Amino acid sequence: MAAKAEVRPRPLKVEAIKSFVAAAFGKALRDLKLDVLGTDDSPIPITGYYTACTHPKHSARFSVLQKSLAPSSVNSFGSRNNCPVPGTLINTNNMLGFQNLDLASLLREEGKKILHDILSGKIEECPSLLLRFLVISFADLKNWKLYYNVAFPSLDFNSKMTLLSLHSAAQVLSQEEAISLSKSMKEWCESNETTVHPFFWVDISSDSSVVVRQLKDWKDRQGGGQKLLFGFYDHGCHQNYPGWALRNYIVFLSLRWKIEKVQFLCYRERLGGIDLEKSLIGEASFAPHHGWDGSDYVPEVIGWEGETPGDGRKEMKVNSISLELMNPESQAEQQQLMHLKLMGWRHFPVDLDKLASTRCLVLGAGTLGCEVSRLLMTWGVRKVTVVDGGCVAMPDLVKQSLYVEKDCGVPRATAIVPHLEERCRAVEVEGIRMEIPVPGNPVSPSVLDDCRLLQTLVAKSNVVFLLTDTWESRWLPTLLCANENKIAITAAVGYDSYLVMRHGARPGTRSGGMDDVISQTKNLSTEDALGHQRLGCCFCNEKTSLFNSVSNETVALPGLTSIASGKAVELFARMLHHPEGIHAPGDIAGMDTEHQLGLLPHEMHGSLPKCVLSTMIGNSSNNCTACSDVVLSEYRRERLDFIMKVINQPTYLKDLTGISNSLIKSDTCLNLPASFPVNSGKLSSVKCLILGAGTLGCDVARILMDYGVRKLTVVDSGCVVVSNLARQSLYTSDDLNAPKATALLKRLKERDPSVGDQGFKDCKMEIPMPGHSVSSDGVDHVREDCEKLQKLVATHDALFLLTDTRESRWLPTLLCANENKIAITAALGYDSYLAMRHGAGPRTNSEGSNVVPAMTMSAEDVIDRKRLGCYFCNDVIAPVDSVSNRTLDQQCTVTRPGLAPIASGHAADLFARMLNHPDGIHAPADIAGTASERPFGLLPHQI
Repeated sequence: MAAKAEVRPRPLKVEAIKSFVAAAFGKALRDLKLDVLGTDDSPIPITGYYTACTHPKHSARFSVLQKSLAPSSVNSFGSRNNCPVPGTLINTNNMLGFQNLDLASLLREEGKKILHDILSGKIEECPSLLLRFLVISFADLKNWKLYYNVAFPSLDFNSKMTLLSLHSAAQVLSQEEAISLSKSMKEWCESNETTVHPFFWVDISSDSSVVVRQLKDWKDRQGGGQKLLFGFYDHGCHQNYPGWALRNYIVFLSLRWKIEKVQFLCYRERLGGIDLEKSLIGEASFAPHHGWDGSDYVPEVIGWEGETPGDGRKEMKVNSISLELMNPESQAEQQQLMHLKLMGWRHFPVDLDKLASTRCLVLGAGTLGCEVSRLLMTWGVRKVTVVDGGCVAMPDLVKQSLYVEKDCGVPRATAIVPHLEERCRAVEVEGIRMEIPVPGNPVSPSVLDDCRLLQTLVAKSNVVFLLTDTWESRWLPTLLCANENKIAITAAVGYDSYLVMRHGARPGTRSGGMDDVISQTKNLSTEDALGHQRLGCCFCNEKTSLFNSVSNETVALPGLTSIASGKAVELFARMLHHPEGIHAPGDIAGMDTEHQLGLLPHEMHGSLPKCVLSTMIGNSSNNCTACSDVVLSEYRRERLDFIMKVINQPTYLKDLTGISNSLIKSDTCLNLPASFPVNSGKLSSVKCLILGAGTLGCDVARILMDYGVRKLTVVDSGCVVVSNLARQSLYTSDDLNAPKATALLKRLKERDPSVGDQGFKDCKMEIPMPGHSVSSDGVDHVREDCEKLQKLVATHDALFLLTDTRESRWLPTLLCANENKIAITAALGYDSYLAMRHGAGPRTNSEGSNVVPAMTMSAEDVIDRKRLGCYFCNDVIAPVDSVSNRTLDQQCTVTRPGLAPIASGHAADLFARMLNHPDGIHAPADIAGTASERPFGLLPHQI
């Protein structure tokens, strides 16, 4: 042995372990939370990687890597530089949950596991359990951040561990022992069986030979005069004290093997072998205090990284990792799809792969086409082809949600492409300018090229949306979809009503053979290929032949197209996720369904003045001009020659199908009723205040502008982020990081440049909310916001409450009631919505005083009518903080993409009806199904 200096006994001091949590781990955890875990915050087994010190001046770090999310049993292969260690991850659903974790209790539970493993002998089989670790985290999915803390639990029995001696291994070992130890440790570290075990024991014989053994071999050891060292991989580099792992090792040796004085070896490395100068050999004593082995005994546990035991600190510093630089090229797409993934947390797992690969053909790039194309992207569709034959005109700008002034004169099929790409870089959009051939409109033979192109487009698409302005322009696409058995969805609007429907599958063939055109023709059936009664197409209920109606212009109430578009895309999503797809039978409102997306109707007929939505089933017609057996038979026999006959001979389809001219065309939503007496002067002068410039705010503002409103103030505190682009209809990538209120008004002005700055105003402010406590430093700022909101409400005629949280609507509701202002609320759930008008303010029974005692307030308004309730009248609890302690899907109000335009359309329509009602805010509430003599129809309280 080499000479060594004596060391006086002193309390054992160890070097704490420091962790390295890789950004790749944070990204993997984010993906796991979003795609798999959802709201589940149960503990997760993970794997960390421990290593001995390999640098003379820098301690090794404990690594948590991308592969750490696999349990240690999967990660059993490693080396001395990557010893897999089992751990526990607790990932909370929100920051408040993270902050409220009971750190002492969590650490104690992990300590119990270590103690159990010691006493049961499990440590001897798996020594890494002595290094068991704990990670608590909050993965902020929306902001791409990971907040975390790490603990390395160490048992503390209130008995001091005493360091009796500590020296460099080179000072303690003889030259022969050092050589033998170096050789044995090299063999240990190079063996796949032993290298991953960070704890071992060293048997030094009297002849200086050294053998390194596993802990499980302890029971088979032979007696004699051997010298024993209990070794471990030491992460630390300090020469005056060993590493953290020694504490639990000493506890194990004392409790399990009853060794009170432990001679230990701190193994440290250099250039792939033991560093005898840096490695330490020492002796420590430990005797657990009386009663430790009682069944109810729980030792104290220490070990939070960054926390010094006994220093009295109540809070640790929270670590954080920014994930924004991880895969930046795919980050935007992931942000846009996040709301769809969040739908699966509580409701329905959206098939994103199926949606992304679905090819959608949108026929018509007008009012319906713009909205449907954008909503398809919101649903995750990434392959869209848009066909249109017209150009953007100035009157289109306020009605067709994607176009701006610079698009005027540009073909719509060309103009729509960049607007869709600005909202989603991942979408593949093709715009094709083409007039769709229509029956009864003779043209030159050059129309054959258009027919061939449309045949090709339908054949390579999975879904076709029929959104053109005229009824007969839907005939050829309907015929082609029936022939190709493609999903076809029709949306059509009249003045104040709409139709949304899916077409049924094509006729089945009883022979099952599809190669022989003649056999197909003879065997066409009124059933589909599954033997179901075929649902009809949009022509099956039409009882007349098709004539030229291209001169007719469809005039619709501004909110109607938003509602119809939302219904059409929702129908598409349900159909795509239905196990029977195009063959799914039609459902009727009120039916029970096991499908997670709800009922799958065949036809939906909606009427704004009647406040009704009817679902209907219409089976295929034997004399349908587009999908009947006889029409499909002729088309399959003659192909383009048949189409040319239909185009050039107005009576050909009538003669072919046997339709009589005496039959009257059925009552469809395309019939135009008497005009709605819109008071354009009142609309242009009314001052509207919009609170919230998100999904609802964008749609409502655009529809109000279409109604003729020209005085808008928009309030919002947020800025535009990538995830907003597909869902919030007015924003593009150019608006990123801009205040939402400013960006929204900028986009509206692009649609009507005549609107000056005097009419449109923006205000970036937080709306004060009950339940959200304010620090003493922030009181003055909140008071200023309250006064600002008071002034805004007082100086406007109507208020739209479109904010994300319930409590943010409380103060505006109070102020509107006090000022007797029109207030409209629109709110979204996952698969439902609310649009309502607030009642008038209460009448007071005293006059001449600005301060009205509460007891003098009346349940009637100023014209002695029973007051209608506000948004909060049906609540049984006061508004509180509804964000901090909620999961992300609740905070973001995850809703199906088609729902926002539906709610926005109803909210704007409700406002217009209310403004044109002679009683205004005092108007009584109407119920669907009741008769109304008013030209604008019913005026409900809540929808």
